[in-house]
Amino acid sequence: MGDGGADIIIKGGSVELDYDDTLYPKRPGDPKKHDNRDRRITNIRILDENGREVFNSGDHQGGLKWEVRVTTR
Repeated sequence: MGDGGADIIIKGGSVELDYDDTLYPKRPGDPKKHDNRDRRITNIRILDENGREVFNSGDHQGGLKWEVRVTTR
């Protein structure tokens, strides 16, 4: 997990997003988007339903630019 409660968690089954609104406030003019220009993604981890890690990008202190797409039906 990240420092200071800054993790963004996407959980499957149904769709659940969990993030700290004080760190990622709603973007003015687009309430569906939340951001913080002072923070960078430094690690991406994917865990299965048993908590086993299936992907870890490693630590990148300079920041990562990723797009994560989750498909539901």
